[in-house]
Amino acid sequence: MKLLTKAVLAAIIATSSASVFAASVFIPSGLQVSEINGVQVNNSQEFELAEGQNLIKLTYLESFAVNADDSGSLVKSKPLFWHVSAQEGVDYTVSLPVLMTQDEARDYIQHPVIQISDSKGLTRTDSLPSQSQLMAALFTQKVDF
Repeated sequence: MKLLTKAVLAAIIATSSASVFAASVFIPSGLQVSEINGVQVNNSQEFELAEGQNLIKLTYLESFAVNADDSGSLVKSKPLFWHVSAQEGVDYTVSLPVLMTQDEARDYIQHPVIQISDSKGLTRTDSLPSQSQLMAALFTQKVDF
């Protein structure tokens, strides 16, 4: 019985110490992550992703100074979604276009895109659909049952 107990404990320790995360993601301060794969997370500029397909819910949020003595104006998007396929051991860095004015930011949140650079030296651009755009894309995909 003791041997069985030790074997079970060893298996639990081995599986709990193994990392379930495969990739690190770094995002700029203008983006706030609220969920990863449907699980709420505290906003952080760095987080881990599981290997494979991930869906990240985030918001664009930036404050712009209107004039020198003004506290500024906040530009905030509705929830946006980033679908990313994470590879084990790869670090991803997300960057936003440079937006200097409120008008540029408002235009940006109508068609938001991010640039993703990874530790393998690859760079790509991804669109960030809204919830309705994401649902429409899901409904247009052919699903075999």
